[in-house]
Amino acid sequence: MEPTQQEPNSRPPDPPSGPVESRSWFATHGRDLRFLVVFATLMGLYYVATTTATMKERFFPWYLQFNAQASVGILNACGYEDVKVSRTSLSSSKGTISVERGCDAVEPTALFAAAVLASPVAFATKLPAVVAGALVLAVVNIVRIISLFLSAAHWRKAFDLLHLDVWQAAFIFLSLLLWALWAAWATKRQKRLTGV
Repeated sequence: MEPTQQEPNSRPPDPPSGPVESRSWFATHGRDLRFLVVFATLMGLYYVATTTATMKERFFPWYLQFNAQASVGILNACGYEDVKVSRTSLSSSKGTISVERGCDAVEPTALFAAAVLASPVAFATKLPAVVAGALVLAVVNIVRIISLFLSAAHWRKAFDLLHLDVWQAAFIFLSLLLWALWAAWATKRQKRLTGV
């Protein structure tokens, strides 16, 4: 084999002129770090707030009772007229459940709201998203309570599986999915408006 000769007009590319600009770690990862710090701070504030007397003695009892009453109202409208509510309990001749802390969708809502508020997009898009997401999660929580009551009444063996495994995982997944969908939309919208 013989070495090939380089054509007269061809030459290797010129090296880049001037110093190569290197970006600092913060310039590259600053937005992600800010998101994590704001998100962790907001979740920390949520957990601190849940220990206050106002939240424990006023908000949560009221909200749990509201969930129970709304669920019974829907069940009654769907033909389950013997279902009654007593404070936070739904009861009928076929079964009884009690709506307790953890069955209120407040924590997944806080997770969603913190992720939205920490996102690096225009604030004007955040508040409507927090309200809409909270409403979606509240409605899905009513569906959860109704499904758990029906399971307790008609399919008791599935109750623990639905209560401890299916619905808890579903709420975490749903809150993250809602945030991801909103974040994708908000980012595209911001790029379209700013051209960046």
